[in-house]
Amino acid sequence: MIRVALLPGDGVGEEVLDGPTRLLRRLAGTGAVEVTGPWPVGARAAAATGDVLPAETLAACDAADAILLGAVGEDPRVPAEVCPRPEVALHRLRECYDLRISVREIPLGEGRELAVVRNLIGGSYGGADDRMLREDGSEAADVLRLTRERVAEVVHIAIDVLERRSAGPRAGGRLVSADKANLYATGRLWRQVAGEVARERGVDVEHRYVDRAAFELGSGAAVPDVLVTEGLLGDILSDLAAGRAGSPALCGSASLHPGDPVRGRCVGLFEPAHGSAPRRALRDQVDPLGGFLALAALLRHFPSTRELGERVRAAVDGVLRSGPWTYDLAPEDTPPATTTAVADAVLAAFDTLDDEARVTPVAVEEPPVRVPADVLAGWTTAVLTAVGVRRHHARDVARVLGYADLSGIDSHGVARLPAYVQALRTGVIATDGEPTVVAGEGAVALVEGHGLFGHPVTTLALAEAVDRARAHGVGWVNVHGSSHHGASGAYAHEAADQGLVALVATNTGPVVAPTGAARPYLGTNPLALGVPVAGEEPLVFDMATSAVAAGKFEIALRTGRPVPLGWGVDAQGRPTTDPAAVFPGRGALLPLGSDRERSSHKGYGLGLLVELLTGVLAQGPTGPGVGNLTFRAGSGHPDVSHLVVVLDPARLGDPAEVRGGAARLLAGLRALAPVDPELPVRTPGQRAAAERVRRREHGIPLDPETHRALEALAGQVGRPLGTAARG
Repeated sequence: MIRVALLPGDGVGEEVLDGPTRLLRRLAGTGAVEVTGPWPVGARAAAATGDVLPAETLAACDAADAILLGAVGEDPRVPAEVCPRPEVALHRLRECYDLRISVREIPLGEGRELAVVRNLIGGSYGGADDRMLREDGSEAADVLRLTRERVAEVVHIAIDVLERRSAGPRAGGRLVSADKANLYATGRLWRQVAGEVARERGVDVEHRYVDRAAFELGSGAAVPDVLVTEGLLGDILSDLAAGRAGSPALCGSASLHPGDPVRGRCVGLFEPAHGSAPRRALRDQVDPLGGFLALAALLRHFPSTRELGERVRAAVDGVLRSGPWTYDLAPEDTPPATTTAVADAVLAAFDTLDDEARVTPVAVEEPPVRVPADVLAGWTTAVLTAVGVRRHHARDVARVLGYADLSGIDSHGVARLPAYVQALRTGVIATDGEPTVVAGEGAVALVEGHGLFGHPVTTLALAEAVDRARAHGVGWVNVHGSSHHGASGAYAHEAADQGLVALVATNTGPVVAPTGAARPYLGTNPLALGVPVAGEEPLVFDMATSAVAAGKFEIALRTGRPVPLGWGVDAQGRPTTDPAAVFPGRGALLPLGSDRERSSHKGYGLGLLVELLTGVLAQGPTGPGVGNLTFRAGSGHPDVSHLVVVLDPARLGDPAEVRGGAARLLAGLRALAPVDPELPVRTPGQRAAAERVRRREHGIPLDPETHRALEALAGQVGRPLGTAARG
């Protein structure tokens, strides 16, 4: 469940948010959202508290997923000398949450809309160091400075908007990038990077000089679905597009942060783009549609409320077609309606659509797509080599992902491949170099991963541990400077398959709250044990030290399902069943045990044990210093640490007796009378071993969302997936 903080603000802000606020409170009554506020901001806040952004308002924004803002600016109730610069509140909000990308969506009739995506920070909106005005007024200069990374993230967001649109009721596919490449070096950089990102994402982009783009918007030419451009150019072009739509009120504006929240849980601020309009304030005559469009953009931004956002957007379309209309849109012979009347009409249209949605038949769930394991492994290797990974490293990754898929550990299988490829493209995972043994002698060694894929790094560590166990009885190998290495059980299984006993552990990025804490500090820090067993596959016990692995939340988000209580807490430390309130980076997973009464301190202790055996012994980062590959926003390496310990049981006596003893122990456990005859007592790894038999015969099942993501990746890299069947 998402939480929204309401900040009506100054001038017409309270009036344009009245209708959206009423709708939000109704949705909150159904459990679809949480709403807090109204909270003071801007000139009216300064008049009441002396601060344009009071501490209580900032705290409420920290605790919300998104902010719905009415306006900040001049207000007829506040003398200018009391608050000369109310807009500072907006600047501070953007800085606090690093809301550096703007998405403005303008309805253009017949269900069409134009999204204008631009940067809000950097470029022409540089800092004080990029501004110069001589004291005598004789000269001024503004430096427009762009970096490849900042241009790329704006274009990525634009393509995300385009792809989301293409999957929804307003399917569309034209992306236009506007620049001034014929004059400015920054324009040439913009055009170059926009083209590169579009090619990476498998999307066509049309390049326009900004003057041509402005002419097309103003002349009635065909409008693209998404227009991406530099900040100042986008500011002007979006206002021009709003004029083509008929009113500056028809522009919902989103200020977004790409990646994890930098403070609290807030990822975006949503507002109408028309400002505080002080001359129209308090008259019940301004157009409230910008407020509804901002609310629609907010709801559409989050997967759990996207359908509600589409319904709000459709309700606005209905009012635009049929009325009533405020003064800015009403035809000459039609009396203008009040703000309240238009808001009531949107709410009525929403209710009509809500009724229609209730009687819409429920769609039949799509069956999974099945792909043979060897086909999936070969394709995974081909995809990774296509994006620059060395072939033997790619095979190591494919082998470990394949083990997880065959074993039914879908959270750690090929579903991770799109995230891996994105991490390669952004430099989070390195491709150049080889893992190396940098220290140790005898039974002990340290492997340096050099920021490479964790799979080939841990493959080397396992080989070293096996060799040292054969020579010395035990091989203890720590790993420094690695990244996500997949299912730890894959390596334990490989060692046990050779008649050895293995223990494999890794730390991960901070997603688990220690017992008694509300915020994450440790990773899921999994631990795996492999033991050879006479007459059957090795026993592999692979567990996260959290209540569940983080991948379980990824599956819940992909399939749109709630999670059980006890898996995680929201940003305030409250138990929740909403996966989006926990992951990624919103709340925290819980340690094994879930709470004090169920001995979560033991899961916390096990997670700490893994952190000590991996990060501390490898002299790598620990706790929040470890990067989280799944939802990183930056470009630094995750710097994960692992541990591989291998024991040769032949040093303890007859290895056949060890395998036989394990078999007898497991047989005794499985022979126990079950409480429920339908649920026999199982031993660790038994279900996974049976699943490997089934999946080798019938193929790897891919849920529809995963299959679509893999097909999209296949198109981007030119490596068709192929040989897939439904059912």
